[in-house]
Amino acid sequence: MNVMLDEGGILTAVEGAPDSCQEVWWGKRLTAVGVTLARADRKFLGELLADAWEHKAPKRLVRD
Repeated sequence: MNVMLDEGGILTAVEGAPDSCQEVWWGKRLTAVGVTLARADRKFLGELLADAWEHKAPKRLVRD
């Protein structure tokens, strides 16, 4: 599963869980963290998805 995060979030995820996360590049741009679901910690994956949602969601929804 690819999770779209900012560059800092991607690097942090890969550093924190190198056995289940890897960098995803689109050309020369670092665009996402690839997560191997079979190896991923459920709580960690939930945090990644929440971070991705906050990054993409309309600001009015994030405030609530």
